[in-house]
Amino acid sequence: MLNRMALLLLRQVSDKTVTNPFPVQAMPDSLTDALQAAQNGEIELNPAVETGERFRGRLNYDKSACIGCKLCIKVCPANATEYLPDEKKIQIHNDRCCFCAQCTEICPVKCLTMSSEYLISSYDRKAQVTTDTGKPEAKPGAAGEPKIKTVYRIMSDKCIGCTKCARNCPVGCISGKVKEPHVIDESACIGCGKCAESCPKGAVEAVEIDVPADGK
Repeated sequence: MLNRMALLLLRQVSDKTVTNPFPVQAMPDSLTDALQAAQNGEIELNPAVETGERFRGRLNYDKSACIGCKLCIKVCPANATEYLPDEKKIQIHNDRCCFCAQCTEICPVKCLTMSSEYLISSYDRKAQVTTDTGKPEAKPGAAGEPKIKTVYRIMSDKCIGCTKCARNCPVGCISGKVKEPHVIDESACIGCGKCAESCPKGAVEAVEIDVPADGK
């Protein structure tokens, strides 16, 4: 067994690499001097690499829009999102993120979006934690084009008025009296699904509605 392993190691050492080595000949003698020359306009640097429309870079997080529903934490396969109970918000560990974008898809208020930033390496571990990046820039789109919004409705014939949906709604858009059918304000519903999860009778269903592009 040992002889076989030794032969494999010797073969790996003796085999010629099939990949091209780093082009040392093209490197400047001094990187600082090269950057200074580029700043003075003496040499030209290659432009930054353009990213595609569906490129997944560092996560943007709009803290002011976050409602602390923790749905992003439930779907994250890499434990990259952490809940802060004192603030009822989250923070993102970019060094754990696998860029699957599941959090952006499930977020009911769209406070999580994928950016085009890909240069995210750092020697500082704290720099890899995102607490707030503010509101992302709006992407251009067709003016007046309607959007599809997922909201929830309560089926009055099944609702028993237990109030569980209203107590679990993070935005308080459900109204109704005890032992009477409840109603969801669809204009205020964020589509988080908390009401459907808590309903013991399955009286809440998801529906899609058209809303104007301006959200009004």
